Amino acid sequence: MIEKTVGNVIKAKDLQEVITVPASAKVSDAVALMSRKSVGAVVIANPAGPVEGIFTERDLMRRVVDEGRDAKATPIAAVMSREVRRVPPTATVEDALRLMVVHGYRHLLVEDAGKVQGLISIRDLMSWMILPDEGVAHEGRVGVIKARTEDVVGSLHGLKAG
Repeated sequence: MIEKTVGNVIKAKDLQEVITVPASAKVSDAVALMSRKSVGAVVIANPAGPVEGIFTERDLMRRVVDEGRDAKATPIAAVMSREVRRVPPTATVEDALRLMVVHGYRHLLVEDAGKVQGLISIRDLMSWMILPDEGVAHEGRVGVIKARTEDVVGSLHGLKAG
């Protein structure tokens, strides 16, 4: 599972589209969109070029709520993270998890030759690794998930140490 690529993870996601907002959008509009789509981040799109940034739940807490900003008046451009970590679709799940664990990222933009393929979260990667891909009888599902979880936890401890 950990040797599979993030491209495989993107293809298996329920939500295939990358949720985007313009830099001029207000924080409240981005948060409403995130809530409707059940996502933890939106990409700040630039119609004329590369992605401008990302706005995450963590940005909301740190740069809006903690700083006492008005979500209805604050533009996303003022509180987004401008540094967006990118990985190619050929990166392995292990490589992506290593980046996330070591650097504290929760989301990675998947790009191929400058073209956005998707956005993956640490939750996407954990679900990919833990949940069985083929049907398992209800009675056996708990055992399969527990075994995979133990494998993943062991792998993560190895990533953090390495």
